[in-house]
Amino acid sequence: MTLKFCRKIFIVFSLLLFLHSYIVLGQNDRETWQPPEQIMDSIEVKPGMIIGEAGAGQGYFTFYLAQRVGEKGKVYANDISKSSLNDIQSRLKRENISNIITVLGETEDPLFPQKNLDMIVMVYVLHMLEKPLEFLKNLKKYMKPGTQLIIIERNTNTERAHYPAFMTKKQILDLIEKTDYKLERILTFLPRDAIYIYRLID
Repeated sequence: MTLKFCRKIFIVFSLLLFLHSYIVLGQNDRETWQPPEQIMDSIEVKPGMIIGEAGAGQGYFTFYLAQRVGEKGKVYANDISKSSLNDIQSRLKRENISNIITVLGETEDPLFPQKNLDMIVMVYVLHMLEKPLEFLKNLKKYMKPGTQLIIIERNTNTERAHYPAFMTKKQILDLIEKTDYKLERILTFLPRDAIYIYRLID
């Protein structure tokens, strides 16, 4: 092998190592500023609950929810990314977990297969939605009156200039005010985020 070729291999290997470290460390670090147990305590996730997680991604929050609701509970992990859902399914098989069901949804509808959910959770999802009002409207058909809608978003004062930048508190409140959800409270104990707790109006 030539010296030039070896240098290219070294650069590629270094880049891959950096990306791997970034991803792994990022997930580990996330527990310090988005601690699942503390969040679940604050929103009152209980054993036996049936929860829909909209925009579950690769399942950072999903598996904590599943552990909390237990064998008698269930978590529907929704996303529009087949790749992300495949990652969740691989871990389900690896760890023999049976109370998580992955759901491939649409951009305007999570397509949860069950109605009367006890809670719907959206972690860093609202600001990513192309048509948030339509999505929030479609959520209602999976909820019973009084069901909680939990929205966790970055607590920022920076005005959103373009999609999919994070939204300010005012932008979030103004958006959801146009829906049939009633704001109960906003929790701000997290270092980076705010937790918006809404309920579906009867």
